[in-house]
Amino acid sequence: MIYKNKKDFKPYRKSLFIWRTFSVITLFSIIYIIFNNSENTFSSKPHIAKYNITGLLIDAEDIIDDLEKLEFDENVKAIIISIESPGGTTVSAEEIYLKLRSISITKPTITIMKNMATSGAYLISLGTDQILARENTITGSVGVIFQWARIDEGLSKIGISMNQIKSGKLKAEPDLFGEIDEITQRVSQELIDDTFRWFMKIVKERRELKPYQISKVSDGRVFTGRQAYNLKLIDQIGGEREAKFWLIENKEIDPDLMIIDYEIPNSLNFIELSVAKIMDYFNIRSLYPDGFQKSLSLMSLDGLVSVWRYPT
Repeated sequence: MIYKNKKDFKPYRKSLFIWRTFSVITLFSIIYIIFNNSENTFSSKPHIAKYNITGLLIDAEDIIDDLEKLEFDENVKAIIISIESPGGTTVSAEEIYLKLRSISITKPTITIMKNMATSGAYLISLGTDQILARENTITGSVGVIFQWARIDEGLSKIGISMNQIKSGKLKAEPDLFGEIDEITQRVSQELIDDTFRWFMKIVKERRELKPYQISKVSDGRVFTGRQAYNLKLIDQIGGEREAKFWLIENKEIDPDLMIIDYEIPNSLNFIELSVAKIMDYFNIRSLYPDGFQKSLSLMSLDGLVSVWRYPT
């Protein structure tokens, strides 16, 4: 169609603008529904829920909330805990462990260890009815660490000295500003030993270890899945398929039930979520390397720590 002047073209341009706007809004609405629809097609039917625990365990609150939702969901007939973690704070591991023990009273639970489930992450696995790992999974590292840095020499080089007045000799000890003395060393060791005895008590009770197995486990070393199986730290070599078979054979779970990943609600806004999904689709990595992020997270851990600090 040929327009003789701009007046004739104006209605067409307006109509084109409206249709283009409508098309864009429709497209974004479709994308939003696809990317943000938290309702799983099968979630309203009986199923086996798979819950992923990954990364450093710093705060257990969100994980506990998620596990409680699965605990009281009547359609969840069993829970698979998939672990990919080097551990974290001892308290967060303790809280998750206790929650899993509680859930296991009413629902079957089973752990699948991925590449790594060490220290506090291994403690978590003890909360479930059964533990599976691959032959080359890294696990173990049973123990607790308490670390601090000395910065007094560094401060002295830039002309800064530290003074303090405290109510008792052991207040805020060990600190960052001097060598540790014998009393502080002894008290700190007692703290670690007490928590370690608690950790080992759970391991002994849950795994029914013999003395020679305890001696191997108690020095804090890591094991492959094969070694862990031989030491009775895990029950079976396998993954998701073997986990489902165990649930069918031992917990009378219907073999027709599907395994559905529990999706953690995403707090990103629509634009951030869309970009993240597109980056994931095209396998585009973040500008911030994982190792850098993990290092920052390790620095932020306070209190007693049950973590295997693997080389980065």
